[in-house]
Amino acid sequence: MQFEKITKPHRTYQEVLKQINHLIVDGKLRPGDRLMGEREMAVELGVSRTTLREALRTMEFLGWVEIKPGDGTFIRDIHLNEVISPLALALSVEPTRIDELWETRITLEVECAGLASLRASKEDLQQISQALRDMKSSLHDLDAYAKADMRFHFRVTQASQNSMMHRLLQTFVVHIFDLIKKTGPLRFSHDIGGLNTIQEHISIYEAIASQEAEQARTLMRKHLEASRNEIGGSDPHTTGNNSEN
Repeated sequence: MQFEKITKPHRTYQEVLKQINHLIVDGKLRPGDRLMGEREMAVELGVSRTTLREALRTMEFLGWVEIKPGDGTFIRDIHLNEVISPLALALSVEPTRIDELWETRITLEVECAGLASLRASKEDLQQISQALRDMKSSLHDLDAYAKADMRFHFRVTQASQNSMMHRLLQTFVVHIFDLIKKTGPLRFSHDIGGLNTIQEHISIYEAIASQEAEQARTLMRKHLEASRNEIGGSDPHTTGNNSEN
């Protein structure tokens, strides 16, 4: 495969996403294909390895790739209709007003929590539970914790069995992950060891597993609004990574 050099000075990891998206849609990257090594790929794209890793992490959240430590990064077996459309991709990589993002996220995730309590399969519950275990085991690594936290919310949305809501959340996954990374240190500074934050997630899971729809909605709203309040003093207009490579 051949990548093009990225020359834009800002949000270069999002340009990486666009190139991968186009290669999948065009059939130049197929299920099972292994991406070139990080060093080689970063050189070909003209970006830093840090930028490339951010793009790969986002693609992992979106379900485009599977990262196998020690083996490499592989394109997953996904249908083309599961690949984010150009419009949705544009939404996912452009700066978003934080207040609007929170409103959208709360609206989607609260309802998804309620639906998940009525529709979650045994496998869905296992995946949500695994995300919880990952959160508990990574309390001393905020980056790993943020990834596990994102998986928890992503799995709850999947468990709603509403593909439209799930895909809408996918379009904002980049920015939601940024929010989680921002709120993590702030919440932990008021929450010794992160135990209260973990308990909020556990309570949401228990309500879903017990098929208590209204309780699941209430707890998810309370959790998200508490997180939103933690960064109330931050820039209310945009979120996203505006750093250089």
